Amino acid sequence: MKRKVTLAEVARSAGVSHQTVSNVLNNRSVVREETRKLVLQHLEKMGYRRNAMARSLKTNKFSLIGLVVPSMTNSMYAEVAQAVVREAERQGYTVMMAVTERDVNVELSVVNTIIEHSVAGILISPSDTEEMEGAASRVITKLDVPVVEILNRSSKSVCDVFEADNREGGRLATEHLIDCGHRSIGFIAGVNNSTARSRYQGFVDGIDKAGLAVIPELVVRGNYTREGGRAACQLMLDSGFPFTAIFCASDIMAYGAMDELAARGLKIPQDVAIVGFDDMEMSSLPGVSLSSISFHPASLARQAIERLIKKIEKPESAGSSIHELQSCSLVVRNSTVGPFLQGSST
Repeated sequence: MKRKVTLAEVARSAGVSHQTVSNVLNNRSVVREETRKLVLQHLEKMGYRRNAMARSLKTNKFSLIGLVVPSMTNSMYAEVAQAVVREAERQGYTVMMAVTERDVNVELSVVNTIIEHSVAGILISPSDTEEMEGAASRVITKLDVPVVEILNRSSKSVCDVFEADNREGGRLATEHLIDCGHRSIGFIAGVNNSTARSRYQGFVDGIDKAGLAVIPELVVRGNYTREGGRAACQLMLDSGFPFTAIFCASDIMAYGAMDELAARGLKIPQDVAIVGFDDMEMSSLPGVSLSSISFHPASLARQAIERLIKKIEKPESAGSSIHELQSCSLVVRNSTVGPFLQGSST
């Protein structure tokens, strides 16, 4: 195996300091153009980092794009990642991905690490809460790195956003349950971010339109995990407040709620109907058959990465920030359609 050339060796060969070589590698403007060309020549001659970074330095075009997502247990993010990688590679870019597990501190850390790799831009699905107010996106913007948010939106968004119309989706899910005859409906919420708040507002819209009331004891946070969905359903069942349906702000939480209902011997939809959000592939399986709100995350991902690349390559033509909302639709399956509807008189 060929020995790796060090920065010190390149510096000696070029007759410059170690710091000067480092400045060139990080594309810092403090280096004079003639010195920069000299260092690049020696980097090339000595075979140092013959990869995307070296090619980027020669062409002055960085070809690395960062992708930051909160989770990979949700197949929706895997679908997004696949679409982003395919489109980015088609346009000559490489994607560096990081997963934050919805921890805003981890998110800030990985964003700083990605920026240190001299990325051309960053596509981020922020784990934002009202308290953090889009800290990661603001850091990226402050450092003048092109950024686009996808699926989730910062509380104080400062960049382009591509997301589902979450409020519309929440309303569609709630109206469907009401149309099925349900009048006492629980809501399992996600984390306290813009997506969860919008889906909850859609739930409230549907309840208000029908002249019903939101029952606070039947609004429980499930934190976008299967375990959280099950725990939230437990709290609902133990609250003593009767309900016949649940709208879950994600399919993953709906799976957890279905686990708890089954463990207590309750039938779906005869005893409790349930609707999710995201229309994950698993939801269509015969053994699950979960009614869900559908949108097209891969389509959003392609739009978002195309927008990011435009901001990278033609910043002068990108114009002002845009907020793209993708319409949602309801996919009806066995978890809501059944004997309850047939036997309901209201």
